[in-house]
Amino acid sequence: MKRKFCLIFAILFTLSALFSPSVLASDISLFNNNTDSTATRFTISDTGEARIYVDYKGYPNVTTGATICIKIEKRNLLVFWKEIVNDVYYFREESHAETFVYQLEKTGTYRCTVDYLISGTGGTDDEITFQDTATY
Repeated sequence: MKRKFCLIFAILFTLSALFSPSVLASDISLFNNNTDSTATRFTISDTGEARIYVDYKGYPNVTTGATICIKIEKRNLLVFWKEIVNDVYYFREESHAETFVYQLEKTGTYRCTVDYLISGTGGTDDEITFQDTATY
């Protein structure tokens, strides 16, 4: 009986993991109150120039602005991340697109996290997060 229960539990757990809803692209956000879409890209050139493209589009007469936090971290000792950049930008526009450029000093693996907090009259603020890694 105990073995049968464990087998059923294992099968259900595996099926739930296979069929759970997931979004692979962090640029897609469903059911936002104030945001129509976001687009984010993180690249590093062979000279160490990190480029972060941020773009949000709000709804007309609904979206009142956004706070965008950009964080870049460098991998140390294969496990730990050291913060290199932590900048916050404020926009009072319905939509905004811009590329931010940072010069990285050392080669290695970097992780970029972009947090969008988009506000408006459509309800609670939308929180959208993008994360990606790149190596140079």
